[in-house]
Amino acid sequence: MASRSHVDINERRLRPIYDCLDNGNNKKAIQEADKVLKKQKDLTCAKVLKALALLRMGRHAEGSSLLSTIHQSEPTEEQTLNAMSICYKETQQYDKIASLYDAASKQQPNNEDILSCLFMAHVRLGNYQQQQRTAMQLHKLRPKKNPYYFWAVMSIVMQAYQNEQLGKTMFLPLAEKMIKKYIQEDKIEAEAEIHLYLIILELQQNWTEALQVLEGPLGAFLGNELHSKETRLATICSKLSKWDRVSSIYKQLLDQMPDNWDFWLKYQEAVFHLVEDSYTDMKQEPSSDDSTPNTHAHLEAMQKFIEDKIQSMQNGVMMRGPYLAEIEFVKQISIRKLTTTSINQKSALELLQEYFQHFGNKSSCYNDIKLYLDLLQAQELDQLVEFMKSDTGLESSDGSLIYARDVNQLTKHLVYLQLTRTMGKHSLLSIQEALALSQELLLRYRDGLQFGKELLPTDIQYSDNYLLLAVHLLLDVWSKTKDDVHLWRAIVHLELAIRDSVSNYQIKLLLIRLYCRKGVFGPCPALYDGMEIKHIMNDTLGHIVSNDVIRLGHFMEAGTMYATMVRFFVVNQKEASEHLMSSYKFGSFGRIHEFVQFQERLDNSLQYHTASTEKMLLELIMQTDRHESTEAAADGMNVHPLTDKTIDLSKLCDNRDLTLALAWDPPELLCATENRQKSFEEEKSWLLLRWTLLHVLLLAVMVGQEMAGVGVVNGNEENTEKKSPLKLLRQRAKDLQNCVQQCQGHKQPNQYHVVQGPSRTRLAEFVSGPHITAVTSVIDCIEYVYSLSQSGLDECPDVKVWALVKDSTQKLVLKDVQGLLKDCDGKRQLDSLALEQLVASVESVSYITIMLGVCSKGLKILKNDWLKKFKKNKASHNSQPEIFDKFNQLILDVSASTKELHQIASCLDPVFSSLDIASLRLADIPDEEQIQREAERLVWTKVESSVQQSSGEICEVLHHKQFYLNTLML
Repeated sequence: MASRSHVDINERRLRPIYDCLDNGNNKKAIQEADKVLKKQKDLTCAKVLKALALLRMGRHAEGSSLLSTIHQSEPTEEQTLNAMSICYKETQQYDKIASLYDAASKQQPNNEDILSCLFMAHVRLGNYQQQQRTAMQLHKLRPKKNPYYFWAVMSIVMQAYQNEQLGKTMFLPLAEKMIKKYIQEDKIEAEAEIHLYLIILELQQNWTEALQVLEGPLGAFLGNELHSKETRLATICSKLSKWDRVSSIYKQLLDQMPDNWDFWLKYQEAVFHLVEDSYTDMKQEPSSDDSTPNTHAHLEAMQKFIEDKIQSMQNGVMMRGPYLAEIEFVKQISIRKLTTTSINQKSALELLQEYFQHFGNKSSCYNDIKLYLDLLQAQELDQLVEFMKSDTGLESSDGSLIYARDVNQLTKHLVYLQLTRTMGKHSLLSIQEALALSQELLLRYRDGLQFGKELLPTDIQYSDNYLLLAVHLLLDVWSKTKDDVHLWRAIVHLELAIRDSVSNYQIKLLLIRLYCRKGVFGPCPALYDGMEIKHIMNDTLGHIVSNDVIRLGHFMEAGTMYATMVRFFVVNQKEASEHLMSSYKFGSFGRIHEFVQFQERLDNSLQYHTASTEKMLLELIMQTDRHESTEAAADGMNVHPLTDKTIDLSKLCDNRDLTLALAWDPPELLCATENRQKSFEEEKSWLLLRWTLLHVLLLAVMVGQEMAGVGVVNGNEENTEKKSPLKLLRQRAKDLQNCVQQCQGHKQPNQYHVVQGPSRTRLAEFVSGPHITAVTSVIDCIEYVYSLSQSGLDECPDVKVWALVKDSTQKLVLKDVQGLLKDCDGKRQLDSLALEQLVASVESVSYITIMLGVCSKGLKILKNDWLKKFKKNKASHNSQPEIFDKFNQLILDVSASTKELHQIASCLDPVFSSLDIASLRLADIPDEEQIQREAERLVWTKVESSVQQSSGEICEVLHHKQFYLNTLML
């Protein structure tokens, strides 16, 4: 009773601290903790909660020091351990959680809760060997609890995944033996345990025994959720080539679910394997008279089964599965080159026409028919087009426009148009024909809006694809003529359409792409936010804006976007481990490896590494107006330049969704696979260049700290081997130059499909321009100053490093950019490359300024030493060493280049340059209704606002760099 009373008192005293932490009042939590500690100095949990409050207030040094002291005392109280775990989770020090519980388990080896927490700590770290050891400790402690035993088995299986060679010879046989022991002792209790046994057998490809398990008494443990038992049985039978059994299983499943397309594919695969086996038997036994009939019997049986399913739907609900199965049947016969003389089958053209008649009023019809267009010859394709044209009932012979009567007819016509484009018919149109068809589709779009008057704001208008097709035709004309009139016209139509269909992400996606093509990013954040990009979409769809936001000078928005993207990946690293732990707790062993693979894909995501690198480079540009703030920003980054290895490009995963945007072009024009591979290589090269540049800057800052006698903060303190920042800086500078050499093939920007192609990077600008040369020239200055800091001013050779920096900086000043507009074939058009070139120069000037700050730091120390000597030796009238004057002159020269860039950026501002954006009005477009003229004015307002914002933010950055340079004067 006394012990329990003591615990109750502690809980009562700690409650106010917990309440303050839950409410986010960390300052009050510290005060409450101090009150408790005055009354009870040895209450460790109160100290931990105080440390947690300190960490949340950003006082990491104090909080970490207090935690370290408590950690060394090896606490065992449950409350203290839980509180310390929270602290380590928030600081992402997961290894210390394992260390904490490991020490506690040694003091209390029979404490089940501590051992369970220790196991989960190892799960979080992915330490499978320690998982196995801890699980066996738990099993010995509680031998009647099956889950602990199977935690150990699953830990062994994960080691098999980790090392495939040892997995086959050691880990998997051991795991199988352990489960067999429980089976023989009749200790199996749950379905999850049988699932784990099947996983082990399947990994060993022991299909015979897996089949025996499913069909034996152990199979009774398995539930039958969504026919999982039957499909698993069919999969195992297919591995054993029991195709008659497989076909029988899927035939039964199709009787219950005749619209399941996956079942149809598996069923047909099984039957065609039986057919091929029959042909093999016929060749091996040519005397047999039954081989040929048996071969055709399989095909006839399958054809009859499909026809029966179609017949059964004649007076009921029409389902696509059986009709598609009939077309797939013809396709497989064609692919496998089978003779079907005894089978009365329809041609592919007839089947596709019939399918269009039945399901043309469903939007999915396009994707269904597209799969089978390669079955038709050119003449048959024309016949199919003519059939669909007449079947829609909206194409007149005299050219008059017939509008759809209802949504079904409208959808059917859209499917016809989409398939026509996929067949390449639109690419054969002349410019005038394409423009005329585009105008017709716009009229059909506006007429079709009447069917969507009752739709909710979250619904998409039925006729929106008419608009998208019209815009694609305008973009075709733009690609051929290079006349921006057609692109801006497309943007105006899209801006109009988004008013009637506010939730259509396809319109927003295309608007983002087209605005960025013309160097306008201002409208994109609202469009991007309107798509509600959340969670995993930050990885798959973040590329939509990530390559353009900095390129077009929207630095503030870039910081917000990159922070959001990186936050998702950081949160995922925390949450993924929670999912893994839940899988162990609830026995979902089949999901554990999937979660691990998913976590690895996100950890190695191209988007993650790109966003985090760009975010840190942006911080060095935006958050620095003097060298002290640069050092603070560098020290706060979770990067260790002294110990980090070069990024391994071979491990990167391309998780981008490049097929989200609708495009009905022929596959040979989309070049989806080729463009994806080319883009991935470009993205990897760009990432390596930026990663190396980041490390060059951070190492340069470290060299400055070393010259000032300050210990290196941003490094791995546990690494016993002391590395020289200057030596590594030289190496990274060589890596940077090598990277540029390897990217010579990217001197011209890659151009991809305008609708569905990936976005290009800024690699071409950095490789072909003077940017890298300018940065490396300052590294020579840093080396020179460092050598002086070691040898002194007495040995000060006359070098030309300052002149090289001056010359390379002057090359960053853009001579070709005269303003926002350029002449193109006698027309004034927006210069879409002006901003990109200017931003690249501004970035390079920022990097040069940071590294000149390193030189200034070293030279100021040398000048102070010289002044001390000069004051002591008053009789001597030595003049100031020339190096100081040369450096000051260099700062003035760089400052002058910065002012020139500022002037260029100001000239891009339409207001500053007195440019009337409305003068760019599309005179080629005839005046139509008032609403279109308003939309056009809205577009130009957005363009003007965007360029103004870009110009303003660029000028702001240059202003900060101007101030930065002024602080570097000696």
